[in-house]
Amino acid sequence: MRYASTGATTGVQWGSVGDVPVPGDYDGDRKADMAVFRPSNGTWYVRYSSTGASRAVQWGNASDLTVPGDFDADGLADFAVFRPANGVWYIWYSRNGVTTAVQWGSAIDKPVAGDYDGDGRTDLAVFRPSNGVWYLRYSATGATAGIQWGNSADFPILSRID
Repeated sequence: MRYASTGATTGVQWGSVGDVPVPGDYDGDRKADMAVFRPSNGTWYVRYSSTGASRAVQWGNASDLTVPGDFDADGLADFAVFRPANGVWYIWYSRNGVTTAVQWGSAIDKPVAGDYDGDGRTDLAVFRPSNGVWYLRYSATGATAGIQWGNSADFPILSRID
């Protein structure tokens, strides 16, 4: 890891072979925390940047796709997975431990969660490679949209915009 403020670098062992990186601001200090999802046991392992403390949360299974984001606009990344088998998003809100399940997508979709309406909350969204359409569910209004942008050879890549 390289620190932009000082240029210093450091290496930290966090995770195992087969883990999926899921960085996010899980402690609300506006810095990305090191985090991984272990498909073999469906557990998220987070190392908080503010304290160095760690936490393990079982949320998901081996077939889930991870989609951490701030789904409730509280400044904390929430644990979330998209389950292609049933097209359901399972979200665990970090602030209070409340959970929810929302059907949005299908088995062929790729989750592309992001704040598409600018309300500070991560919106549910999927990219459907078969037709190149992005299907969005806006958190501010509950409205939905299908936007043609891409084709079956494309792979969506998201970038956070602050």
